[in-house]
Parts: sequence; C-alpha cells; structure tokens
Amino acid sequence: MEQVPLDSVTSTLVLVNPAANRGRAQHVGEAITNVLFERGVAVKKVSPSTISATRELVKEAIDREIRVVAVGGDGLVHHVVQEIAETSTALGIVPAGTGNDFASALSLPGSVDEMATAATGGSTAIDVLKMTDAAGFVRYATTIATAGFSAAVNVRAERLRWPRGPSKYTIATLMELTHLPRYQVEMRIDGAERSCACLLVAIANTPLFGGGMRIAPDASPTSGSAEVVLIHDTSALNLLRVLPKTFSGAHVAHPAVEIIRGKKIEIQMVPVNGQGSCELRSDGEAVGSLPQTITVVPGGLQIAGATVADVSN
Repeated sequence: MEQVPLDSVTSTLVLVNPAANRGRAQHVGEAITNVLFERGVAVKKVSPSTISATRELVKEAIDREIRVVAVGGDGLVHHVVQEIAETSTALGIVPAGTGNDFASALSLPGSVDEMATAATGGSTAIDVLKMTDAAGFVRYATTIATAGFSAAVNVRAERLRWPRGPSKYTIATLMELTHLPRYQVEMRIDGAERSCACLLVAIANTPLFGGGMRIAPDASPTSGSAEVVLIHDTSALNLLRVLPKTFSGAHVAHPAVEIIRGKKIEIQMVPVNGQGSCELRSDGEAVGSLPQTITVVPGGLQIAGATVADVSN
C-alpha cells in the first residue's frame, strides 16, 4: 500500500487519475493545483497508482476533515465515492476524463479558474444509489446502474483500443448488436412486483451515461428517487433505431421503452437461452453480478459547486 502523503497543514487533497483522457487529467490537475496554491489554499496533489491507494487517501482525508477534489472522469469519481458516500465530507469534481456524465448532470464549469472555485466552494446535497448484493456487500453509484445490453456495450468499449473518446461507445454498440441477448427480468420496485423480457435495465440517479446518452431525461439527483428505464424485448433493427434517440431523450416515446420511478429496486436478470451476462455496471465500472438491491440515499453525497434543479416531490 502506498504511503498516505498528507501532512498536518493540508486542507485540500487533489486526486488525479494520470491515465484519464490520454493524460489530459494530469495537466488539468497541475493547473488546478497551481490556481489553488496561488489563492493560498494548503493543497496537496497526488496521483495514486492503484484504486486501493486512492481509497486509502480518501479515508485519511475524511478522518482529518480534508476537502477532496477528484480530477478525472466518472471512473475516478466512482472509486472516491465508495469511501465518501454517506459522510459529511465535501467532494469537488474537476471533469477531465473521457466520460464526464456525472459532472455534466451537475452543471459543473469547464474553465480552470471556475473549476477551482467550484471544487473548493460550498456543497450541495446529492442523492446516491446504494447497491447491496446477495452477500450484503455494499457499493455506491453516482449516475446510473445498468445491466443487459448497456453493460455489455460498456465492457466491449473498455476493450477497444480505437477509437478514443465517446465515439468508442458507438462502435461498441454496433458490435454488440450483432448478437443481441434477451433477459428475463424480475424486479420489486417499492414493493410492487414486475416481471418482463428486456434487452436492458438502467436505474438512473442522473440522466446521462455512456458519454452523453440521455437514457433517463427526467432523472434528477435531488428527487429522492430513481428512474428505472426498461427497454423491452425487440429486434436489433428496432434497437438500432431507438439508440440514437437517447442522445436527445426522444427514445422515451418508443413503445419498447418503459420508465418507472422508485426508491428501492430489487432486481434479478436471467439470460434467455443462457446467452448474455448478468453483470451490473455503474458509472462505467463493474459492481458485481445480479441479484442486487438498489436503494436511493437522499442527500448521500456532498458535492462542491453542484447546480441541480430542485425536482423533489
């Protein structure tokens, strides 16, 4: 385990994913650190080499009431949130990764000066998804927890060396359409039973995933509930017609799409004919297999500089 390099005067820990966006995050992290230093902030910038080292640093920061600033994409934020969720420690986010769906949902700024101000400013209470597997192991999601076709696309995209950026999700989608698995989905949403044949399920805390796909247009991380998006069994051609509409949110009008709102979702999926994976993904990361119970924790995250319309009801 890497040594935790926080000293007695550190007030702000800047965590940088050096690999994010082909090294761009490293340059952004340097710029943010320099701005904060010039403003008189006792800042320490660290680029941990492992996920476990990242989480150890976050634990130390929480114990010492140090502000944490994550410079990278949704993946880095996901791993930081595993420690910081359901604590009073504020998290600053500087979007500098390939996918920045969580930052986009929170309307976080893009210029260095504005990002530095937002990341060290006042915080807003944001909902978080709490995922519990059959063994009782808990993980958290900031954006969307998804299974089925969407999870398979995510896995495929991770394996692609080209193209770079969000377009790799488009290529991965087309590749996965060539062998489209179906799933029998069994759910209990706030106690109500639901059984259906689906291609994918997305449980959304925020509207976006996959580098800008607006899969759940009405989802809000201040609503206290999640949007459960189901794409029912349909042909590959129909799905190919539906998917481009997710970038605008127009897909919700398609008869194969159903959206249900809920606060506690118990979900199990079984591949039809034994084909397909029942892996659950959140924020683009693997979070175990199904069954799992996903619960909305209202105000479970304190995010610095976040701007979200209040849609709670």
